[in-house]
Amino acid sequence: MRSFQQSDILSNKIDIDSYELANIISYPKFDNIEYNDRLNEIFLLGINFAIHGGGTKIGKVAIAGKGCVSVVIKIQAENRICALKIRRTDANRSSMDREATLHKIANSVGIGPEIIIHSKNLIVMEFVEGSSIINWIKQDQNIADPDKVRSVILSILEQCYVLDRACLDHGQLSCLHHHVIISKSNTANIIDFESSSIERRRASNVTSAAQSLLLSGLISKRINKVLGLENKRENIIQKLKAYKSYQTRVNFDKILDMLIDSTSL
Repeated sequence: MRSFQQSDILSNKIDIDSYELANIISYPKFDNIEYNDRLNEIFLLGINFAIHGGGTKIGKVAIAGKGCVSVVIKIQAENRICALKIRRTDANRSSMDREATLHKIANSVGIGPEIIIHSKNLIVMEFVEGSSIINWIKQDQNIADPDKVRSVILSILEQCYVLDRACLDHGQLSCLHHHVIISKSNTANIIDFESSSIERRRASNVTSAAQSLLLSGLISKRINKVLGLENKRENIIQKLKAYKSYQTRVNFDKILDMLIDSTSL
């Protein structure tokens, strides 16, 4: 087993077996056996370095994210920057296998960051650089550009429709601020399939996402103002009810038409 020595964190590149990463690899409570098992798992996937950076901190290390099931760090793998999801030691599941399977279904229809490889406690995937949708919509240059906002919203809903057609329910799209990343090129990316399902419930990605985008919360308030939908709530609700009852392309297009030309409502 590895015995720790205090080491310095380089400006952005950290040895994966460094002291500073120990509490991240075995998060939230360090366990030496669990840590060493996971470290061996990481090495077997060919990962040697982590990249310091992200909006969340554990100890002195900035990481990409932290959730109920996993923590996410940037890593160097296959000569590119990737995301490494590490199962929390207190997660309500014994492995990352199910999440990886469901994420791959999303990938098969062109949705979500590409999974590269996974193991019991780890998922390595494409790293999406960008802002959460709530931070993106707060930026003045975006609010001032209705066409840009409209394009992003249409893209999110189109991706949700594809997931509905694939019968894969994301499960958390009513809280978009945690599950949609907008890249620097203004591309929308749906992430985090840890609560997804293909058998427990009917897919409701469009209606869940539309709730957050158009009906409730800070994101919807800003979008409605930019796109001139402030007084169209009842029309939005009726179109979403029609789609919920019959998830046809015709009913979905009526939702999109509402966004493309709000004067038609």
